[in-house]
Amino acid sequence: MRIAGVVLAGGLSSRMGSDKASLLLAQKTLLKKAQELLLSLPLKDVFISGFYDGYRCIIDLEKGMGPIGALYSCEQTLCDDYDAMFIIPVDMPLLNLSVCQSLLQQSKHHKEGIYYENALFPLIIPLNSHLKKALTRIFNSDLSCQRSLYGLLKTLKSHALKASQEENFYLQNSNTPEQWQRCLTLYSLLKNQRKRNESPEQ
Repeated sequence: MRIAGVVLAGGLSSRMGSDKASLLLAQKTLLKKAQELLLSLPLKDVFISGFYDGYRCIIDLEKGMGPIGALYSCEQTLCDDYDAMFIIPVDMPLLNLSVCQSLLQQSKHHKEGIYYENALFPLIIPLNSHLKKALTRIFNSDLSCQRSLYGLLKTLKSHALKASQEENFYLQNSNTPEQWQRCLTLYSLLKNQRKRNESPEQ
C-alpha cells in the first residue's frame, strides 16, 4: 500500500502565541522532529501541510478551515498517487515511533481508517471516493459546525482504537505555553530515564 505521511503544521498557533512548528526540542524544531518521525516509518513519501521553506509542502486551498481544510487540500493533492495518509500533528512533541508503528500495524485490519479515540491524531485514513465525497461536502458547507474532524471519522466509520495508559502519555498536545512547558519537563524526564537504563551497572 502506498501511504503518504503528512505533518499538519498549517495552523495559526493562536493559543501558543508563536509558531508551534518552530519551537525547539532537543535542538530540533517540532516540525523537523515530526518529519523525521514519519520518515522512520515505512511510508512512500512525507509531506508538510502548511508552508515552510525546504520541505515538501501542501498549502491549504482555503485558509482558516482548520484540520478539515488541511485534509481536503491533502486529499486533492495526493489522491491520484497514494492509497492512504498517515497524519500526525506538529504539536505532539512526545509522540514516538512505537505508538506510530502500533497504529500502522493495526490499520491493516481497519480499511476505513484508524485513530486513537482520545486524541484523533495520529490518524491513518484511506484515500478513496468515500473520503473525497465526505470532504467535499464538508468543505463546501457554509456551517462551520459541520467542519468537524470527529464527525468526518464517524461518517467514514473509521476505527477508534483505545489507547493504553502508556500510549496516552505520548499523545499529549502542546497547544498553550503551559502545555509546552509540561511537555519540556516530561521530555527531560524521559531522556534522563533512558540514560539511566542504558548505563552499565556499577
